Amino acid sequence: MMKPGKPLTFATIEPNAFSEGVPSSRKLVIGLPGNPVSCFVCFHLVVSPLIRKLSGFRSPHNPRVMVRTKMELKLDPERPEYHRALVSWDVEQQALTAATTGAQASSRLLSARSANGLLVLPRADRTLPVGEEVEAILIGQIL
Repeated sequence: MMKPGKPLTFATIEPNAFSEGVPSSRKLVIGLPGNPVSCFVCFHLVVSPLIRKLSGFRSPHNPRVMVRTKMELKLDPERPEYHRALVSWDVEQQALTAATTGAQASSRLLSARSANGLLVLPRADRTLPVGEEVEAILIGQIL
């Protein structure tokens, strides 16, 4: 399980599962969460790479980079979390940095609007300090 991102469903429908005698091929079915931000995150983590893989891309996943946090981040003790973030190049630090895009509630669609990255935060009962290095999945251009 991850946060945000439930419920997420993946299934296949086998040929002729519902219609006897009608030619068909195996179908992939993905059910995304109904919450807007959960849907957004799951699309970038699961659906987009799947579409690229089925289209023949050798490396279907979005690039991952290490970034330094610009703010403290409280981790979730129950589930790994993907924070919407703005990843940018900091000239003074000569490093990629990231700041979250605001409140991370799964109903807050505005938190996804300006995001160009998803911070990959582990499940833990602690707070990451400013400047901590974490992995980020790029979902847009670095600013």
